[in-house]
Amino acid sequence: MVGSLLIGNKHFLVRELVQAGRSTSCLGLTNGKMGIAIALFRYGRLSGELAYEEVASELLDDVCQNLNYSMPISFNDGLCGIGWGIEYLIQHGYVDADGDEILRDIDLYLIRCIHIYGLSGLSLRNGIVGLGRYILIRITPTFLFGDTFSSALLKEYFIYLIDWLEEELKRVDEPVDDLLDFLFDLYPTGFYQTKVSDLIKYCMNK
Repeated sequence: MVGSLLIGNKHFLVRELVQAGRSTSCLGLTNGKMGIAIALFRYGRLSGELAYEEVASELLDDVCQNLNYSMPISFNDGLCGIGWGIEYLIQHGYVDADGDEILRDIDLYLIRCIHIYGLSGLSLRNGIVGLGRYILIRITPTFLFGDTFSSALLKEYFIYLIDWLEEELKRVDEPVDDLLDFLFDLYPTGFYQTKVSDLIKYCMNK
């Protein structure tokens, strides 16, 4: 009896998720089509119900077709979160695509944002850490397979972003939880490791 109720509730929740994905106008990762598409891709694979992967593909197509660069750059419901989601799907085999090609415009928009210091704050959702999360997932495959032109450019600006994070860390008084999580994930890659280690120590003593 309890098992049947749980299964029934599960299917109800997934159907609600499908309806929400189709009805929302938000494209973003946290509250929109991108995040729902990822959830449905994962559910479809785990459950073996391929119809949900088809719905997820439909939502992803909506995201890609309606993407515009007047959106905020933020991770929460902006370009970086959408780009992160697309790269996640590629790396986990849900989508067969070339991230460098699909995400070229987001890469360039992000590089411009770093160049002009176009954000403030240390949060994942709306701050500089969100930009770092996007670059980290984009360059992660290169630690195994070597650089592409796009990843080499992103790595150059990743150094600038980490330096920018250091400046922001010393300038503002706000929680550093998102920053620490990011730095702990970045450190094992060996990228800019001395600076990353120094930032971790600074955060721990803050």
